[in-house]
Amino acid sequence: MKLYPINLDIEDKACVVIGGGEVALRKIRGLLAAGARVKVIAPEVCAEVEELARGGEISWTREKFSEELLGDELILIAATDNPEVNQRAASQAKNILVNVVEGNGGNFNVPSTIRRGELLLTISTGAESPAFSKFVRLMLEAELGENFGEGLKIISQWRRELKRLLPNHRERKIFWQKVLTRETWQLLKNGRLDELEERINHALESFGLESSNGTD
Repeated sequence: MKLYPINLDIEDKACVVIGGGEVALRKIRGLLAAGARVKVIAPEVCAEVEELARGGEISWTREKFSEELLGDELILIAATDNPEVNQRAASQAKNILVNVVEGNGGNFNVPSTIRRGELLLTISTGAESPAFSKFVRLMLEAELGENFGEGLKIISQWRRELKRLLPNHRERKIFWQKVLTRETWQLLKNGRLDELEERINHALESFGLESSNGTD
């Protein structure tokens, strides 16, 4: 299956999850982490989902799924343990993004993810093997520590500064090629963020530039 990769901004967007078990809980948490407004449709839910509803983090409609319960949601995730229910929910959801956990009928998959601050990596096998996606994620998680998220913050600050110091796009491209090398990867892996700053300053010097810091 050839999938089209995309990262969605679902901040404050309405999303609905059909089902209230452990699988649904994982989907709910992922949506909440991205800032979505989550509605759950299920006659019964696990204790953790009920706690989220009680705390006002999600809304819970205590009914079996029917098309009439859908509103203007951007995403529907069918996460019950009944493939027939999931498929029916997918077939009745018109013109929205649908993920089906068990069964057929969805139009997108939720990949394995690694988050390090604003750094987001996604891993997909095109639904061929979720176990292999998990295996790759676990291997990469061991390689990519939290320092990569901190490194991204530094690079982001300098990116804004570089637009001022080097207005020419081609020169900025050459600059980052000097900075972002295998050696930089090892600095990030080992948490040597001060040395990352030093590499950036050395690259500036090679362009005959200097700056007091990496911020505007």
